[in-house]
Amino acid sequence: MKTKLAAALALVALAAAGCTGSPERQAAQQTSSDQQKKYEKAVPFPAGDLNNPLDRANLAEYLKRSNDPKRISYVYLLSMDAKVIAYYTIKGKVTSVSSQLLPQDDIIDACGASTCYQVVDSAGDDGTYGGNEPGVFFFTTSGALVTWTGDYIQSDRPLDVKTPVSLVAKVGD
Repeated sequence: MKTKLAAALALVALAAAGCTGSPERQAAQQTSSDQQKKYEKAVPFPAGDLNNPLDRANLAEYLKRSNDPKRISYVYLLSMDAKVIAYYTIKGKVTSVSSQLLPQDDIIDACGASTCYQVVDSAGDDGTYGGNEPGVFFFTTSGALVTWTGDYIQSDRPLDVKTPVSLVAKVGD
């Protein structure tokens, strides 16, 4: 986070200073460098004082579970009034349709002289530009692809749903 912020500040400083080696550019670079040093020193809580940082343990366990390709999960799709309208047993995890395998931004040399850089949108994984439709997708244990644009619950154990499920998928179709 700190590195991304420092990089963004540096790019803003470069863009504001123009494409030359002007004194304004040098001052902007120094300001960016000073800001980075300030953020590097800012520590909200001395991490060395923590004996068992539970958030780190929770995140590590979440990453292990959610990246296990053999993992079976249970997904409940919710209506706008929070009723379960569909239930699926899935392989893996729910994934955002906005996720990409490639970076979403490119850095180009706008001046052609390796002196002024600009961030531009990259083409998506499908080779097109612009955002995807909103939503998430997942694969059922029978291999069906399901895309959903509403709220959902994903669990690694079946949940005891007390309301009737209103949408039932046919297996094998």
